[in-house]
Amino acid sequence: MVTECKDTYLDLFIEVTSVITSNLDLDEVFKLITQKIPEILDVDAATIRLLDTSRKHLVLKAAHGLSREYLDRGPIDMEKPIFKALKGEPIVIENATQDSRINYPEATKREGINTILIVPIPIRGEINGILRLLTKRPRMYDQREIDFVTALGRQCGIAIENARVFKEQQTLLNYFKAMHEIGKAINATYDLDQILDLIVTRLPSVMDLKAATIRLIESTGGKLELKAAYGLSQSYLERGPLDEELATHYVQKGDPVVIPDAKVDFHTIYHKEAEAEGIGGILAVPISVQGEIIGILRLLTSEVRYFSGADVNFAMAVAEQGGIAIQRALDYRKMKDIES
Repeated sequence: MVTECKDTYLDLFIEVTSVITSNLDLDEVFKLITQKIPEILDVDAATIRLLDTSRKHLVLKAAHGLSREYLDRGPIDMEKPIFKALKGEPIVIENATQDSRINYPEATKREGINTILIVPIPIRGEINGILRLLTKRPRMYDQREIDFVTALGRQCGIAIENARVFKEQQTLLNYFKAMHEIGKAINATYDLDQILDLIVTRLPSVMDLKAATIRLIESTGGKLELKAAYGLSQSYLERGPLDEELATHYVQKGDPVVIPDAKVDFHTIYHKEAEAEGIGGILAVPISVQGEIIGILRLLTSEVRYFSGADVNFAMAVAEQGGIAIQRALDYRKMKDIES
């Protein structure tokens, strides 16, 4: 009987892992995990949450079998079972509506959730998230089942990492192609407005952004002057100068600045305006020519975003190439002014 049970778990393990590791699309992997595991283990629902780049907050990546109202009940980062799971310990909550460790008992009750099993998801040897299995009926998990789901959590981590690496490679390839296309386009003209417009309109589609702006430093007063913008309202663009922002200070020293949430980040000063405009993250990079900062390129998203190293490197490369094209156009304009 024990051998038969082991064979059953082995068959299930092979079935689940073969499905989730055969796909390299990250979003599809999340979806497959949350759909396939409940089907195999006869539970009602599943969710995957991963830690964000700050490693302070869990972000919902996929869910199956749960209402939108329940999923939007609020953050679960501070729940005690989550702390334990993020330390590598699987946790069983046998009666979720009565358990004092659950932060949203009323929402849990409305959803009809009874039992929750939480297992860690390790990626590269470090706990990076949790897999939660939920049932609407009382469910007892024996140690073999807990060990089985914990092993699946490890396989989820492998599948997620494989898909993530593949996605990063695809992103780098897309950035390389875009860099060539943008460089070719901006170097084909001496028209300053056309160069600026090409940069701010092309980057949002390449980097999945809400908007982009370019500000150049005035030659007389040394202040930043808005020269091109895409995806932003006039009221937001006219919110006030950026010269006193801490982000501007760092960028003018030549450093890129990543602002995950512009509504609260200390690098920015227009928090209410960012919230009203629906701004999430901002990546600000210097536009320079031969080591001299001549402006700032700002890239804005509609959601909180921790820009990756690939994002920053690509934006810096575009800004550097853009700086050369901008300076060439400015010099050309001066020459034409002299001739006329």
